Amino acid sequence: MADLSDVALATERNKVWYLQQNRLFSNAIDGSLEANAHLFRILTYPRKTAIFDQGDPTRLIYFLKRGNVRLARLTEDGREVTVAILGPGDLFGEETLFESGPRSTVAIALDDVLVCLVRADDLFAMISADPVLAMGVARILSERVGEMETTLEDLAYAKVGERLMHLFRRLAGEHGEPEPRGTRLTIRLTHADIASLVGSTRETVSAEIALLARSGRLITDGRSIIVPDSERQPV
Repeated sequence: MADLSDVALATERNKVWYLQQNRLFSNAIDGSLEANAHLFRILTYPRKTAIFDQGDPTRLIYFLKRGNVRLARLTEDGREVTVAILGPGDLFGEETLFESGPRSTVAIALDDVLVCLVRADDLFAMISADPVLAMGVARILSERVGEMETTLEDLAYAKVGERLMHLFRRLAGEHGEPEPRGTRLTIRLTHADIASLVGSTRETVSAEIALLARSGRLITDGRSIIVPDSERQPV
């Protein structure tokens, strides 16, 4: 049987390795992750599990290591609007770094996920001691705001078909694998999930995807979607 101290050491090394894969920590000061690994916990969540709910008061920040997570917001009339789809290397719950109020979104595991989580106060102390980390958080927050602004612009002006193509191009860049016909989306989304992302209905999304496939702008392969290389212009 392994000595308990050996098991603890292996766990700390696993946490450091996982954290080093996250873009926030890729340029962290040497030794800072090792020194702070004890602040992080590794957890797994099964598919379709709610990682946190809207209104949750806990101040925890999550670093996604494996799987995909959907962030959504519940509207006053009870609708659930998806605001982001996240993959390995992303973090979420970062708003608790600067706010003490309840969460404004829901986080749901789209498949089996593995995360490292840390208390907001502990991460804030790490950021305060490392300006590279501070710049990384600022960059990620700026990107998140930019994505939301683009989504709102699409919802306001673009037709459903163009909203779908914009979404699929972005997902191909973030969650895609190259193949001979283009880029296959590796993330599993239902038509209801997609409708929530583009501000439409499941029925309309199904019809528009069929039209896009017939016109050659998309390739449907069973339950998978492939974005042809000709459609992979910058988003």
